[in-house]
Amino acid sequence: MTKKQLYIIVGIIVIIALGLLLALFLISQQGAKTGTGTNIPFADFFPFGKTTTPTSTGTTGTTETTGTGEIPSIQTGEKVFPLLREVTEKPTAGLFTYNRLDKPFVEYTEKETGNIYEVKMEDMKANRLSNSLITRVSEAFFGNDGKSVILRYVKTNSNSITSFALDLSNSIRESSSKTATTTQKADVASLPSGKFLTSDILDMKISSDAKKAFYTTRTGDFNNRTAVGTILDLQKNTSSDVFLSPFSEWLPVSFDGSTVLLQTKASQNVPGFLYAFTIRTGNMQKIIGEISGLTTLPSPDNQKILYSMSTRSGVSLFLYDRKTSVTISVPLQTLPEKCVWKKDNVSIYCGVPKTFTGGVYPDDWYQGTASFADNIWKIDATTGKTTAIFTVSSITSKLIDMTNVTLSPSQDFLFFINKRDSSLWAFDLLNGESE
Repeated sequence: MTKKQLYIIVGIIVIIALGLLLALFLISQQGAKTGTGTNIPFADFFPFGKTTTPTSTGTTGTTETTGTGEIPSIQTGEKVFPLLREVTEKPTAGLFTYNRLDKPFVEYTEKETGNIYEVKMEDMKANRLSNSLITRVSEAFFGNDGKSVILRYVKTNSNSITSFALDLSNSIRESSSKTATTTQKADVASLPSGKFLTSDILDMKISSDAKKAFYTTRTGDFNNRTAVGTILDLQKNTSSDVFLSPFSEWLPVSFDGSTVLLQTKASQNVPGFLYAFTIRTGNMQKIIGEISGLTTLPSPDNQKILYSMSTRSGVSLFLYDRKTSVTISVPLQTLPEKCVWKKDNVSIYCGVPKTFTGGVYPDDWYQGTASFADNIWKIDATTGKTTAIFTVSSITSKLIDMTNVTLSPSQDFLFFINKRDSSLWAFDLLNGESE
């Protein structure tokens, strides 16, 4: 071998060695950037070298481990969902829950487009039910087993409140043999029909069986106003006036088809009252009254009332039993609008602010000048005992101000709208509640 050939071979070896050293250096730097460290320099190139996040293979409550701690989650089929999940981040005007083939669904209206969607909670797949031409919807009230929805909005260049009742009975719905996707759209033949209701409806309450609606309007001039209460049959599409009052600031808070519970609209500086109006007889019975800033949430049987009273430090919460006339104090600071009763008339789930800053309540919260960051609590209406159910910050860094709180028919999901951005959320009570 000549010296020239030897030099060439040595040169090739040196170049290869330098190349290997350079490659190892670059790989170790990449490992440091991704947090895998230099002990496993090939972690980002080969899957067997990566540190994976453990997930559940069972069907009960489990955890996902992340760099910030443990996130409670459940596994449904092949997917793992957190106990608290965002159903849609788009602003939502209203929601309705139901079961189909023993599976929970939630139906909701997008504020901006007025479109109606349903989501199957088992796989979180969405199915659009309508192409609404109504935009910027402020409120949506569902009834008739989700086949009807009343969309409320303010007309462009007008201050009048418009209410339009949509018929969704011919909308596209997911069947047991078809998988819905977010790309499905209602075709022209299945567009919903509907009709306009009387103008300037002030407030509305859907009956507990979702077959009827009770709403209030005003008649007369400013100095001689009269409140009118009307029942709308969502199945027969008929309406009839059943209530007249010289006091015009009534808010329906409960309606079982035969009795309406009417609360005076709440303000800290105004004493509030709650009355029961019997439709058949026209009788008005006072339940509670002379309470500053009164806001209420009746139980499903209307026999217990969760209510709040304005105080210097915010609000105080109480439970009133109509049968025994006994009132007990609840050691939580929250508003009844952030709560929902279970069907047993005993348990109540509430969004409870972590801190309750000073202000004028409930006025500041209604007007949007004050917001809360809530956690989920449970109240026993018999004893007044309170139990912390879930800390929202264990799932998300978003601050959630709960309102429009609703239970699914089987009471395994707690749905609510975040008042901060109107996004729709769901909490898995079946797997997430701990006694």
